[in-house]
Amino acid sequence: MFKIQIDNINGKTEALYVYGDESILSELEAHNVLVDFSCRQGHCGSCILQLLSGDVEHKNTLIPLSKGEILACRAKPITDIKISTKP
Repeated sequence: MFKIQIDNINGKTEALYVYGDESILSELEAHNVLVDFSCRQGHCGSCILQLLSGDVEHKNTLIPLSKGEILACRAKPITDIKISTKP
């Protein structure tokens, strides 16, 4: 089980615990934490988050990502992680 700590969601920090079987986007939705998304395929970039700490398994995407950026729809936690919405 992994801990996902989310900063800057509605001006506060939340933590949730997941098994890491689903994408970060799916896990957030299952816990009623809403982030922007559109395609779920890694094409649009709407769900870009900042990975502040920890490691994720990230599937290929069609958009370039900067260092520390992940797509919530294409990444799964493989350790405890801390993420933040883009500033």
